[in-house]
Formats: sequence, structure tokens, C-alpha cells
Amino acid sequence: MKIGKNREPDYFSMLVSMMDCSLRTARALDDLFHDYNDVEQKADHIHDIEHEGDDMLHLLTHELNQAFITPIDREDLMLLGSRIDTVTDAIEDVALTLDMMSVRQIRQDILPISSLMVDACTKLVKAFEEFREFKTSKELTNMLIDVNHDEEAADRNYRKCVKELFSDEDMKGIDIVRWKEIYDKMELVLDTCEDVADALELIAVKNR
Repeated sequence: MKIGKNREPDYFSMLVSMMDCSLRTARALDDLFHDYNDVEQKADHIHDIEHEGDDMLHLLTHELNQAFITPIDREDLMLLGSRIDTVTDAIEDVALTLDMMSVRQIRQDILPISSLMVDACTKLVKAFEEFREFKTSKELTNMLIDVNHDEEAADRNYRKCVKELFSDEDMKGIDIVRWKEIYDKMELVLDTCEDVADALELIAVKNR
């Protein structure tokens, strides 16, 4: 997103664009799980989207450093941008791990967690679109609660997956190591989504 000369940056739109970048990485990772081939190429594609997110964060940082007046505290805007960037990074990390650990086949029990990841990111995009009206919005809080529900559901799925992983006597030790790492990283993605939701709620309340 470029800012025109002598135009006040639209910080709310910038945050929406950053969160949409997270959503695109989530969808790309979910597509990889469902169509598991060309892993290195698809991981590179996810990295390219993540790089877009980095550029957006750099732009946000630059504009905040130059700004005289911002719609809410610049520290709050920077915090939200950083939290969103962490989501995108966490999703990319899963894709890179799949490639680096030479995972040959996907365990189907990862798919419900992946679906929750996409759902949480989708809800956060809508929440950031609503954030522009945070002073009067009656929907924002419920949107953020729904993200927390996704994290709780993912946590339950995570525990079930890990339990089944270690209960499988036919599973090779190296595969246990691989999949425990992947499950951990997927749980972290949902944790970072919840962190964004929590920060957004606190900042909305603070600035009302």
C-alpha cells in the first residue's frame, strides 16, 4: 500500500491490508495441506506473501515515525502492526518446516486445525475492518470473542493430535519428532491470532 504525497495515511486500512496478508498466507498453507505436492514451490510462495507483510509493517513504521497526529496512540498502532506480522511469520514458519523436515505425507488430523487458522484470520480481517468504527461498534467485541473460540477449539484439537501421535506404536521416532514440531507450530499460529484479538480489544476499550 502506497501513501500519496501530502495525504494523511489511512492507518485503519493499512492494518486491514496487513491482516489480509496473514489471511492469504493462511489460505495458501491450508491449500498446501489439502493438495500436498510441490512443497518447496508452495513454501516459497508463502514466503513471498510474508515478505509483502514485512513491507507493509515497514511502511506503517515509517508513517508513524513521520506523523504529527494519529487517530489513536502511535504505540497502539505499532503494537497491532507487530502482532499481525507475528501471525504471518508463524504461518510461514509452518510451511518452511514442512519443507525443511522433508515431510512426505500429511496427517489428516492437522486439517481441522488448519481450517480454524483460516477461520480465525478471516474473522480478524473483518474485525480490523470494523475497528474503524470502534467507538460505536456493537459487533467488534463479539468478533474478537469468536477468534478466542477458534483458539480454544484448536487447542483441544492440538491435545488430541499429540496424544494420538504418541499412542501410535507403528510411528517411527523421526516422524513423531516431525509431527510434534508441526503441531506445536500450528498451535502457535492460533495463539498469535488470539494475541491480535486481545490487543485489538484492549486498544478499542482504551480509546473509547
